[in-house]
Formats: sequence, structure tokens, C-alpha cells
Amino acid sequence: MIGTADNANGCKAELVAVPEVLTTLGHEVRVLSDSVNDLQDLIGNLVVAGAFGGSQSLYELQSLDRLSQSLDAVSNYLIGISKLAKPEWKIDVSEALKSVKLADVSERLSGIKSETSDAQQNGAGDFEDFALTG
Repeated sequence: MIGTADNANGCKAELVAVPEVLTTLGHEVRVLSDSVNDLQDLIGNLVVAGAFGGSQSLYELQSLDRLSQSLDAVSNYLIGISKLAKPEWKIDVSEALKSVKLADVSERLSGIKSETSDAQQNGAGDFEDFALTG
């Protein structure tokens, strides 16, 4: 549940229940884990195609699997502790959201679903893909 109040600086605080914050973080980490799994599939196809040579490269690529498993574990932990936190515990997430530079991540963490969001007004930018050169 999201509410507003004045914080210590006299600004509007965005008060969110701690269980909701932890659950949202858990789901966000799960999205990252899924992205790493997708990368593993892509790299697996490149390995089969012979794009990576040598056992050292394959060994180093296993770090993606460890990263995925770690992200999954952190996600499970966050969702698990969200069930232990009391719904009446609330925290001001507005300052933390200002530090998130990717607009879509900021929107997901704040629960905003619209295209024009406060997150963009707070300085969050868009993801910039790298350009492939041929």
C-alpha cells in the first residue's frame, strides 16, 4: 500500500509497506535472473556454433550460471523475508527512487504503470542499447 506524508525535509514522502517493497525487489531480481538465463541460451547457441574456443572460455562462461543462481537465491530471500515483515511497517522510497537512473526500473520499483511517470521527472533516464558495428 502506497501513501504520502511529509518527510523530515518537508517534502512529500512516498510511504510504502515494507512487505510490498521487498516483494517488488524480489520480483525485479527475478527478472534479472530470467535475463541471465536468456543470455545463457544465446551463448549456448554460440558455443555450439563454434564461436568460443578453448576450455578456459567455457569455464569462464559458467559464471553466468552462478550469477543466475545467485540472483534467483536473492530473489527467493527477498520474497521470503517480505512475508515476515509487518504490513504496517512503512518506509519512504522517494529518495531511493531518485537514485535509480533507468526509467523503466524506477517505474517498476515505484509501482508506476504509465508512460509519463514521476520517475522520468526525477531524472531517471532510458536504457541505452549499444550500437553494433559491422
